[in-house]
Amino acid sequence: MKILKLVLTLVLSASLFGCSSSQGTTTTTTTTTETTAESSEVVYKAGTYSKTVTGRNASITVETTFSDTAITAINIVDSGETEAVAGKAMEQLPQMIIDAQSTKVDSFTGATITSAAIKSAVNQAIEEAGGDYKSMPEAYVASDEAFNETADVVVVGGGGAGMAAAVAALKEGASVILVEKTSMLGGNTVLCGGAMNAADSEWAAGFASADGENAQLEAITSLDESSIPSEYLEDYHTLQQQVSEYLAGDTSAHFDSVELHTIQTYYHGLRTDLNGETIYGEYDLVTTMTKNAMDTVNWLGELGIQWQDVVTQPVGAMWRRGHNPSMRQGTEYVAVLGELITKLGGTIYYQTAAEELIVDENNKVIGINATMSNGATLTVNANKAVILACGGYGNNLSMVQETNTYWEEIPDDTGTTNASGQTGDGIMMATAIGAGTTGMGFAQFMPVSDPVTGDLFTGLIPQVAANYIFVNGNGNRFVNETSARDTLTQAAIANGGTFYMIADADIAEEARWLTDWEVEVERGNAIMADSLEELAEKLGFDETQTQNFLQAMADYNAHVESGEEDEFGKTNYDKGIYTAPFYATPRKPAIHHTMGGLTIDTGAHVLDTEGNIIAGLYAAGEVTGGIHGGNRLGGNAVADCMTFGKIAGTNAANE
Repeated sequence: MKILKLVLTLVLSASLFGCSSSQGTTTTTTTTTETTAESSEVVYKAGTYSKTVTGRNASITVETTFSDTAITAINIVDSGETEAVAGKAMEQLPQMIIDAQSTKVDSFTGATITSAAIKSAVNQAIEEAGGDYKSMPEAYVASDEAFNETADVVVVGGGGAGMAAAVAALKEGASVILVEKTSMLGGNTVLCGGAMNAADSEWAAGFASADGENAQLEAITSLDESSIPSEYLEDYHTLQQQVSEYLAGDTSAHFDSVELHTIQTYYHGLRTDLNGETIYGEYDLVTTMTKNAMDTVNWLGELGIQWQDVVTQPVGAMWRRGHNPSMRQGTEYVAVLGELITKLGGTIYYQTAAEELIVDENNKVIGINATMSNGATLTVNANKAVILACGGYGNNLSMVQETNTYWEEIPDDTGTTNASGQTGDGIMMATAIGAGTTGMGFAQFMPVSDPVTGDLFTGLIPQVAANYIFVNGNGNRFVNETSARDTLTQAAIANGGTFYMIADADIAEEARWLTDWEVEVERGNAIMADSLEELAEKLGFDETQTQNFLQAMADYNAHVESGEEDEFGKTNYDKGIYTAPFYATPRKPAIHHTMGGLTIDTGAHVLDTEGNIIAGLYAAGEVTGGIHGGNRLGGNAVADCMTFGKIAGTNAANE
């Protein structure tokens, strides 16, 4: 078992994620080693063969080099794949093929499309070189072995919540084993934009206010109090006083407060489903997140996260309070926390799917049963507790459809932004032993997703929601682009589903932190033109649609210049559409977040259907429910995962 653990921990966790490939080029040079067996007979026509295949997000070009008798090198010379997702497959799969002299090796869970693409490219090269890949030996060997391990704390899931929980528990002196279903850490966190909501009045005041924000403050503090739950009223009254004092003074500095974050999380999560049932975030859970988020930002900074000196507002965030790491998207959380887990003595098992919680005669959770990718079983006993941090069910379309009580229809061809591991495993394991759930009928769509893959970060995605400009297939704007995500999704569906995000050169440069316009245009994910007329032509607009489009852009610029509210209720503007070249990015809503999940308390204990604590069981992140109500604010996911992950890890270690 020690040898297996060494291989899993050192080989599979060797690559920590840096930035996603900003130039669309990944060079992987892999050559034969001393262990590679070569036949004495001529098998191949020696040389290097280049093949381009389609991966998950873009094309992959692979160069395979042969001697007369063996595959000697495999180079991935160009790839548009997201490195945070496909990095391990691109890094390690070539060497696996060379070592086995066969493409019949195991794929990387979580990067199966990329794995298949690389194998396909090599197979095509083998055929051109005169070989027969179909007769190659099977290098994957199934195992019926059973292994047993023990740790103080067992963490299920290696996304943001799981990594935070593992580090927190290790910092408390507990031994930790983390099991991750896929071949990489990160989960949905590594796929997100990276922004973490945390209200800090002093920090916010270091940034200039933006046009339209005062109107938003006036609106949120003018709600009908009879509609506000009693538990939120004290915070609401405090917010009213804060805003009154701010508006009466110097409003040139940006305003924020914990109370504003709390009320916005409540109000914009307030939803009524198709059955007339109303849901909103539970006050104690919401305030546990909002009041502790800034402390969590500081904790992450102490661990090594380097925060940019910017304040951002992801789509659907409703306010500028996003803290962004220095690396793109969510990669820095993985790079820092993933390294810390092993540095602090934790053990990570990759491609190991937890399937069952082990309980004793008192219904206390004392471990998990899991299955490894080769079929071997792993039992991990927990001296103290198990933490479920294995995400929601956004990549389980049937589960989303079956539990849905909010959307009129969720078609079978609906895409998802979610990582492959987000299939509801933790919810199913916990409910099997009596855990309660809440909010399961509500799934959130990301309105600005790739129409083909569902991914978030293709095309041009501005960091600030004030710079989102949407037009439909008739060239018209159709919604206040700073609205909540479900509002944007409903508007997009009503306008045919697919729409376009419009940007000029200045907005494109602002979006560069997430995606590079040069690369996205080259890949075909964004359309570029030297004039708005040319852009309309490239979008296939007819004469009427073109006139609609040109008028929509002129009207939008007029509102940017005046700062006045437009016909859709948008008051928050930043940049207009002035400077060539101009860009259009096609977008379509895809499943993004599941608000429902396991019932927890403020200590991250999992509760049963009667509201009692299930001994030895904690949960954090998207596997839980009760925080976001029926709609999650952009930027609140990382705040939720990191804050409750830290709480779960700390409490579990001190059981």
